[in-house]
Order: sequence, then structure tokens, then C-alpha cells
Amino acid sequence: MEMEDITITKREILVSVIIVLVLITIGLFISNAIENNINENNEKYYKSLKITDDNGKFKYAIDTNIGYVLAKGKVKAVDGVSIEDIKGTYFKIKKEREEYTRHTREVTKTKVVNGNTVTYTETEVYYTWDYAGEEVFHSNYFEFLGIKFKYDTINFYNQKYKETIKESYDVRYVYYVIPVEFEGCLFTNIKNSTINENEFYYNNSIEDIIEAKQKEHLSAKIAFWIIWWFIIIGAVIGFVCLENNYLEDKKEGEDEK
Repeated sequence: MEMEDITITKREILVSVIIVLVLITIGLFISNAIENNINENNEKYYKSLKITDDNGKFKYAIDTNIGYVLAKGKVKAVDGVSIEDIKGTYFKIKKEREEYTRHTREVTKTKVVNGNTVTYTETEVYYTWDYAGEEVFHSNYFEFLGIKFKYDTINFYNQKYKETIKESYDVRYVYYVIPVEFEGCLFTNIKNSTINENEFYYNNSIEDIIEAKQKEHLSAKIAFWIIWWFIIIGAVIGFVCLENNYLEDKKEGEDEK
């Protein structure tokens, strides 16, 4: 068999098949290891105590150091913050300062002079709004299912853009906020009478989270096998492109491959 300047012999085809089978076997071991690892990590979600809007049950879990819990409920700032710049009270306000800054860059251009194309560079001036610092205001405490916690007990990532206010032609402030109360699901490990290893899920039910975890291993396996088949194909192509003369019986008067 010939492919452009590459001749593929029967023995190279046989070795290529062996390479594919070996790599598939290795891939099966790796794929099973990935699936087992994901399932092992997700086991704590499956076995966790499930709580839905039940303050008493959550308090009991805290008091008894029950272990892993997946709880749905409302987060509410105990001492919400407000500033003069914007209206309302919030769990957190981030005020970013931006400055309208002049920049220069060298740009390569072409033009036609007397029928000839000439390449030249020139300095281009442009302006952008650049980050120039920030201030953060936040509640010191919040409640989740009736239990009070310090602000930094859970990292919340649900801040949203609020508005932009210009101070002058070259200075403006961009505001991001987290509402004073919101709902979601908290996955936590309760020990030492407090919550640990916290992960907060917004706009998800407990059932949604469990279902997503159950599908994780399938997505990981699909992604792995796509990548692994590229590796297999690359290995085979790399092999047949080599000078594999050692696979052939050399006969006097015959040219080696």
C-alpha cells in the first residue's frame, strides 16, 4: 500500500493493529481509573444528609457534627451594606475605579506608491478604560437556614453588574453587587460544630446537583476517549512514517525500504 511518498507494508499494518490494540487496552484501564476516581469523590454527595428548607434539621446536623450535608435554603445578610453612590442594601458591593488611559502601539501597514506595494509602520494612539483599584463593602455575618456565620465562611460567586457612574471624562466607577438575600444549595462537611469544605450552588435543586454528579463520569469518559483516539491515530501515523526496514526480510539485490 502506498500513500504519497510513504509505502506501507503488510508487516507495518500488522504492527499498527497491535499498537492500536495495546493502546486501547491501556485506555480502558485509564478510563476505568478515571470513572472510579470520580465516583469515589462523588460518593460523599450521594451519601450526604439531604435538607430542604428545614432550619431545625440543619441545626441538628450542626449540633451533632453529622458529616456531609447537601442543604437547600436561603442566604440572608445579617448586617447588609449600602453606600451613597448607589441605591439599595446588599450582601456585598464592589466598587471598581477605571481610568480612561492613552496608549500607543506600532502598527504595520501597506500602501501602493508608483505601482509598488510599500510596507511601513506608524504609531497608533488609542484609549481604553483601565482598572485602577477597587473598594469592597460587605456584610460581616449572614444566616443560612437560621444559623449565623461569618462573611468569609463561604465564598459566594454570584455578584452581578449593577451600574456604571462617571465621575469625570476620564474616571468612572463600575459597581457589582450580591443581593441581600438569595437561595441555593450548600454542600458542606459539618464537623467541630461548623461547616467546612463549602461549595454553594445557585439556582439548583438538590436533585439537579445529584443528577449532574452522576453524569460527570460519562462526560469525563467521552472527553478522555476523544483525546485518547487522537493519541492512537497519531501513534500509528508516526509509526508508519518511520523507516521500519527492520520489519522486512532483506534479500540480496533488493533495495531496502
